[in-house]
Amino acid sequence: MAKIQENGFDGKLPLGAWVKAGCIAGFAGGLAEVLVMGIYCGVSALSGITILSLITATFAPASFAFGALGAFDGLVIHLALSVAIGAGFAIFQYLSHKDRVVVSYPFVVVTGALTLAGIWAFNFLILLPRINPAFAAYVPLAPSFVSKLSFGISLGLLPRILAGSALRELVKPLAMAERGN
Repeated sequence: MAKIQENGFDGKLPLGAWVKAGCIAGFAGGLAEVLVMGIYCGVSALSGITILSLITATFAPASFAFGALGAFDGLVIHLALSVAIGAGFAIFQYLSHKDRVVVSYPFVVVTGALTLAGIWAFNFLILLPRINPAFAAYVPLAPSFVSKLSFGISLGLLPRILAGSALRELVKPLAMAERGN
């Protein structure tokens, strides 16, 4: 398992710490996608509201998806899926780093980008044309691919978040000692 050896703390973090870090990295990746697509919508004729409503339409009837809260629901759905992807990615990284002494930042970034490129290919080339052809037709391939890559690269935050978790574990005994516990 990946670890940080410092001041007597071996840095072995349990799976739960990895999953929490993955959820945070996944949320950051979801926000990165929203940012990239928001910029693209700002320089093109695409509507971010329509994109978010089309996300909702993948999971709910059109009458709901294009209603008052359809775009908001699309954002919530998108971010929830992003967190789930981040958690799954963290489990994969936990298993990949089980026998390593340190977390490999390049490995995390590369596998993150490749994972999200694979998810993009599956979604846009196989799944969405079947279950939500309106979404697949409305959102251009190139900016959607760039947004997925931004998500994948954001998963590179995982080692940084884990390092913060390890540091907190290291500081806990010191803080307790200061309080006299």
